[in-house]
Amino acid sequence: MGVSLNRIPRAQKRDITKKIKDNLEERAVKGPPEPALDIYISECTDIADALDAHVTGNVLAHAERAARLARLEAADDEVDTWYRHIENYIGVESRRRVSTNALAAAAVYAAAFPDGLAHIDDPIADENRICRDALLVLRAPEHAATLAAIDLPAVWLERWETAINKSDALLAEVEKARTDKRAHVDAGRDAETEWVELMVRLRRYVGSRAKRSDAARIQEGKKLLAPLLDAMAKLRAESAARATRKENGKQETPAAG
Repeated sequence: MGVSLNRIPRAQKRDITKKIKDNLEERAVKGPPEPALDIYISECTDIADALDAHVTGNVLAHAERAARLARLEAADDEVDTWYRHIENYIGVESRRRVSTNALAAAAVYAAAFPDGLAHIDDPIADENRICRDALLVLRAPEHAATLAAIDLPAVWLERWETAINKSDALLAEVEKARTDKRAHVDAGRDAETEWVELMVRLRRYVGSRAKRSDAARIQEGKKLLAPLLDAMAKLRAESAARATRKENGKQETPAAG
């Protein structure tokens, strides 16, 4: 065909197939019966539906992924906020100049936050794991008296845990969506491969059904395949234009002296 059918975008493949199907159905209604050609109506229907599912699915998946990422960003911000609140509160208490609880608070701080806030910009999964470890330390029985003595609000730990749980759940959703998208893209590629094979077979059949002297049937074939032929003509024109621009560019480049 001169240029590759694979260069036609998926959405355009779908539209071409639907238009060809309509053309074939219109011809079938007018007659005469031609089973070998009419069978392509059902094939076009199946391929158009498959392509449409992937085109529509990609749009919806993209929108849903954006929404998930926005929710994940908000959840991560919540984790960061309580990370800062709790680390800072215990850090301040550990640095008091006159306090009977300063040394104990310093020990809790060293155990729960050995790296301070160094992990706040880590990948979400890594930060959440660090935060969970810190939470386990803060909830250890040996630190209960110290946290009570410095009046660390117990509800802060609950809110931090809730934020971490939500962040982990949303992260799992995002990862699942990425996996589903890869599967969706692969399925879409399969549909596009089948589309190319279908268009090649259909064009060959239409080309074989008319003798060179049968102008009317040749014209009918061109009309049936017009959506595909128009797309191919456009690709050829674009390819020729690129080649011309490239050649002109070479001619305008001064030769090295």
